[in-house]
Amino acid sequence: MSSSDRVSGLREVAAGDLRMPVLAAAAWAGALVGGLGLKPVIGISVGGLVALAGLALRRGPDSASVALLGAGVVVVFVGTLNVTAARSHQVAHNPLADLARQRAAVEVVGTVVSDPRLLTSGRQDRLMWRMRAAVVAHHGRAVELSTPVLVMTDVDFDRPPLGARVRVDVRLAPATGGDLSAFANARAAPQVLESPSLWWAGAAAVRAAIRDSVAGRPVEQRALVPALVDGDDSQLPESLATQFAETGLTHLLAVSGTNLTLMVGFLVGVARWCRVRGRWLAVVGGLGIIGFILLARTEPSVLRAAVMGAVGLLGLSPAGRHRGLRVLAVAVVMLVLLDPGLATSAGFILSVLATAGILILAPGMRDAMSRWLPLWLAEAVAVPLAAQLACTPVVAAISGQVSLVAVAANVLAAPAVGPATVLGLAGGLVGLVSPLTGRLIGTLAAWCVGWIVTVAQHGAGLPTAAIGWGTGATALALLTLVVAAMGWLAPALLRRP
Repeated sequence: MSSSDRVSGLREVAAGDLRMPVLAAAAWAGALVGGLGLKPVIGISVGGLVALAGLALRRGPDSASVALLGAGVVVVFVGTLNVTAARSHQVAHNPLADLARQRAAVEVVGTVVSDPRLLTSGRQDRLMWRMRAAVVAHHGRAVELSTPVLVMTDVDFDRPPLGARVRVDVRLAPATGGDLSAFANARAAPQVLESPSLWWAGAAAVRAAIRDSVAGRPVEQRALVPALVDGDDSQLPESLATQFAETGLTHLLAVSGTNLTLMVGFLVGVARWCRVRGRWLAVVGGLGIIGFILLARTEPSVLRAAVMGAVGLLGLSPAGRHRGLRVLAVAVVMLVLLDPGLATSAGFILSVLATAGILILAPGMRDAMSRWLPLWLAEAVAVPLAAQLACTPVVAAISGQVSLVAVAANVLAAPAVGPATVLGLAGGLVGLVSPLTGRLIGTLAAWCVGWIVTVAQHGAGLPTAAIGWGTGATALALLTLVVAAMGWLAPALLRRP
């Protein structure tokens, strides 16, 4: 790919797609200002966004277009600001939150909306799970509502299944998180009033079957297959998590847009190899996303991953360069309006950047490598490489370090991620019918993740696998320029083995 081809490709990405990204930036800024209570910077934020709108139309715009986009920026910013403020007020000011400030003992009825997780502390281990409280009873008076609560119970209590309607006696305490109305310390075991629906019960059975399919494998493989397939990292050894962090592979352990795009990209690659064409490729990707949502739970992080995965899938389609950024911007606006708390989430920022990297950089890298690699393998390598490059400056800002082996580790691990994910899911599904066959397929998935574990262990063992990096503006600006240069040169460098 020549320099002129790269310039032309980047122009195709930007042409006609900058207006919606500007509105997405306005929505994000409104949620950020509203969520953090930064009212003094409202004027500065609006002024900067209007200036950004003018830059987006700098190529010969008429005054009416600039005024229209500027007005749209103001409307979106103020609207998102008000929505965020209203959501925050609703969560912080309701009967249950008022009782929490009194540290009252109450009875709460609601629906379990997350899997219980073990909270390890110096004094006593506890189970922690979220519920959507529907009724709170105090001194014989019951009040109906709908608000999120974090419940903590003894580890000896039965774990309530996701989707079940439960009743639990608790002692309330004020919540420190902006998306919770209260903390609730259970005084007795929760009572299940209604069992989960068929969908939730089926998903739980598949998750259990996935764990059973790799039960006989080494501990690292036994923990990593469920993490790749459905985000279940409850059995992951701390040492392996550290090695993944040092080699830039942590995104594989969580339900993220990048991880979901890897799985869907692999499925699309297999479909192409089977001569599936046109809109049927989108159908294959859509079915993969829907199945993953059911399996990985409908928590905010999963829904965010599903949206970003769908946008990433679009970016790899033939028309992705023309409309990808516009669709990504629409996704950002939708997610911020549905859950304003995402505006301050590091995971959300990384998801957006990773998806943008896949949209802008991955097609060129894939096309360059497809000259000497099968298309499905070129795509499997291009996706994590583009995502890693795009996320590097933000990862450095958060962690204060840059992994020198992250890009190489992601490239080496990427070909095994898709097969491991698909085989792990297949092992769970088949295991529901034939446990022996499920274990055979699970063994294949475990062999795939064994390679990923080897990459992480050897990468973390290298001298200076990660180096300290300043978090100041100058250091991060320099790193951003380096990453941009790498992205610019990548297609030319990847044309040959």
